[in-house]
Amino acid sequence: MSKLYVYPKSGEELCFPLKGKKISMGRSADNDIPMLDPFCSGRHAFIYPSETGYVVRDNASKNGVFLNGERIQSETELRRGDEVLIGSTRIIFDKELSANVEVTERLSATANINTIIHLKEILKKKTDIDTTLKATAAPVDLEKIKSEHKAYSVLSEVSKALILHMPLNELLDQIMNLICENLPMDRGILMIKEGNPVQLIPKVVRINDNRLQKQKIEVSQSIINMSIDKHSSILTSDAQEDTRFKGKESVIKSNIHSAMCVPLWNNKEIIGIIYSDRIYLLEQFSDDDLKLLTLLSNLAAVKIENAKLFEDAIEKEKMEKELTLAAQIQNDFLPKENPSLENFEIAGSNIPCHQVGGDYFDFVAVDPSCLGIVVADVSGKGMSASLLMASLRAALQSEVHPKYKLEEMAAKLNDFVHRSSASNRFITFFYCELNDKSGELRYINAGHNPPMVLDKSGKIQRMESCGFCLGMFPDVKYEARNVTLSLGDVVLLFTDGITESRNKKNEEFGEEKLIDFIRKHSKLSAQMLLEKIHEEFTSFTSGTDQMDDMTLVVIKRVR
Repeated sequence: MSKLYVYPKSGEELCFPLKGKKISMGRSADNDIPMLDPFCSGRHAFIYPSETGYVVRDNASKNGVFLNGERIQSETELRRGDEVLIGSTRIIFDKELSANVEVTERLSATANINTIIHLKEILKKKTDIDTTLKATAAPVDLEKIKSEHKAYSVLSEVSKALILHMPLNELLDQIMNLICENLPMDRGILMIKEGNPVQLIPKVVRINDNRLQKQKIEVSQSIINMSIDKHSSILTSDAQEDTRFKGKESVIKSNIHSAMCVPLWNNKEIIGIIYSDRIYLLEQFSDDDLKLLTLLSNLAAVKIENAKLFEDAIEKEKMEKELTLAAQIQNDFLPKENPSLENFEIAGSNIPCHQVGGDYFDFVAVDPSCLGIVVADVSGKGMSASLLMASLRAALQSEVHPKYKLEEMAAKLNDFVHRSSASNRFITFFYCELNDKSGELRYINAGHNPPMVLDKSGKIQRMESCGFCLGMFPDVKYEARNVTLSLGDVVLLFTDGITESRNKKNEEFGEEKLIDFIRKHSKLSAQMLLEKIHEEFTSFTSGTDQMDDMTLVVIKRVR
């Protein structure tokens, strides 16, 4: 049975068995896992079974959900050992932490700060080391040469060991292995900045003395703050109190003989810290150890940054391939050709803003003399909008048959969308039945841009909304309305990507420009009208980026 191991920033840890059920997490007390965390939303996220295991989904929370350091955008598969960060609460999927680390602000006896050295002072050694080793002038400082030769050798060996790319989690493990090999310590922790709000998350913990395996590691917030805020490496011991730290939080709540805390500086920013201590090892850390750990941390931070960039590039390439495939699938959902009717010409098109989008149009044959026409717009853009659009298409296709009722179909679709999507997702939806013989057009408008009917005299009639957008509220009732189309009448169905397109002067294309254009070219066929409208707003928006999906359907009675 899969389990969640929950580690709040303060308070008791929790092991939660999943039992194949959907569970909710958040600040509200009625969640399956309630979190007393000020950075959590009331119902922040869900974890539930999938075909291959379990997935995690953000419930439109304010601060988001992070999986292994990356904010998730949609339903995401979980693997054993994955770390979910919600606010300041860590959740490990199906794997217990081998050692627990707590950054504490509790007061206790302060430790002596032996050494504080600014990063610039130490990192300057990277060039000074080589210069010192090559110097031939006498007299020379033999102890300095020995010390710097050791640092040079260690840096060289560690750099060689990290030259090949490896997945980020493996890289972090390898970094701590190499540091422990070259700087003997009882315990070491590598912490990376993650989440919203940003916080330090322990990524690798090394316990090199078995006597310390079950002991919680409590690291002082004051030491971390000083290291990060002052861009400095810090060496502490428990020899005596240091007046600089009177009134501050505890340095370490443990019988620590010696400890170091250094920033992970990648030459642009601090991305975390490395902490190490000696409790049973009698020899204290020296200033040379502090400088060496700082140099190793800088090397490690650069490697970590490169690994992230490499993985981001791979993920981007993978996403591009998936988006290309998704775009092809979505394109396959759209009509391959315009419908052929005896008395009407119909033409439709869709231009997504991104590779995939949330606009949708379709033609559905109800019976030989009746055609269903739909135009819809899912709130948002990209992959999540396209998935909801695909779900709507499937639900619509299953509801339309010769004996269906328009009002009942709209109500069912509304409940389906409300049940199947996040609270901030909805769909503007226009659906009509066009009777090819009588010219009657019976419709439901669920919050969509009112389609326009232009008659032969140039008069405009709008098919206004007759109910809420799909998915906004459950149990919504819809009223069907109808218009009758005469010879020469033109109907225009569109999404707001058309009318809200802007030019370089930030002026909207707008409905009036669209109406004037239809009046001017109403004699054209439906297909020619469609093409001319596209040409018009393409010319209007020349030199600007497309901001939204654009869908257009033209219906014209010709007999």
